[in-house]
Amino acid sequence: MSRIVAAAVALILIIGSASTAIAEDGATQKQIDQRDPDFCGAGGAGCDPAEVQRWKAVGNRLADLSSADLSQYAYACAKHPDWKQDCETNPVVILKRLGIEGY
Repeated sequence: MSRIVAAAVALILIIGSASTAIAEDGATQKQIDQRDPDFCGAGGAGCDPAEVQRWKAVGNRLADLSSADLSQYAYACAKHPDWKQDCETNPVVILKRLGIEGY
């Protein structure tokens, strides 16, 4: 009897895992569709709000940041207008405020 119970539990776990994987794939596909280069430009950057795109341009002029760090910088600057002076002069200060080190 315990083999039957163990088999049933295993089957339920397998079915549950498959359902979760399918749901995650759907979410990922939706995100991919929303960031389609044909729609948003290279890497989907065109889907960023205009203010974020502006800060990305500033960050690119000021420092050699990875795309992920550049994005973090740009979103932080767009969200925190009180950081404007540092955003305009030193992206590394902004990244440090966000806990990003290595620059």
